[in-house]
Amino acid sequence: MASLSYSQQKNNLIGLIRDSSNNEPLPYATIINLYTNKTTIANKQGVFSVPVKADQLISFASMGYNFDTLRVTGKLLSKDTLIILLSPLTHKLLDITVYASKKYNAYQLDSMERRKDFFRTMTEHTQPVFSNANSGPGIGFNLDHFYSREKKKRKSISLFDEIENEQYINYRFNPEEISKYASFTTDSLLLFMQQYRPSYNWLRKHTNEEDILYYVNDKLKIFFKRKEKN
Repeated sequence: MASLSYSQQKNNLIGLIRDSSNNEPLPYATIINLYTNKTTIANKQGVFSVPVKADQLISFASMGYNFDTLRVTGKLLSKDTLIILLSPLTHKLLDITVYASKKYNAYQLDSMERRKDFFRTMTEHTQPVFSNANSGPGIGFNLDHFYSREKKKRKSISLFDEIENEQYINYRFNPEEISKYASFTTDSLLLFMQQYRPSYNWLRKHTNEEDILYYVNDKLKIFFKRKEKN
């Protein structure tokens, strides 16, 4: 298990995000506080520390995986380390001709499968926000604690769309893409991604790789200038 370098603080949820199929850490996974709309990025070892309060909803996501959600409790906050397992997407539900035609990019393929799983769980049953095993599809929202049945459905769809937006950012603004433009230490890369994560709306308006190049270059000038001053 990776060594946790974060020091635990009150109202901080500390843990490790892993692949449910092989137990390997998921580097640079994202953790979203769905109440504050703040995103935190795990480090290269999948370790995270996110500020939360009891009863808030937290989502965990990584490229190529189903996301998972949990409702924060005092018991969870008291844990030294929380292990989150995300299930990899296999694209079993998609026709093989999709790949042959290359009609869809990686994000679209993943999103299609997540949407199929999500709306299937909406009609079949309500999944818990957090289970002890935490190894299922992980895309159901148990919001009975917060909303009536109809409001719960609307809110669940809204939350799903919000997390899907974050997944789109993950695909466009990822470590491999950013590392094309500059050499980073592991800590610097994580800090840069955290500080200069673009918004979903900005990325949808700037769809070319060249747009990302200009964006990253502009932010790199600011980032390294600040580092020189410190």
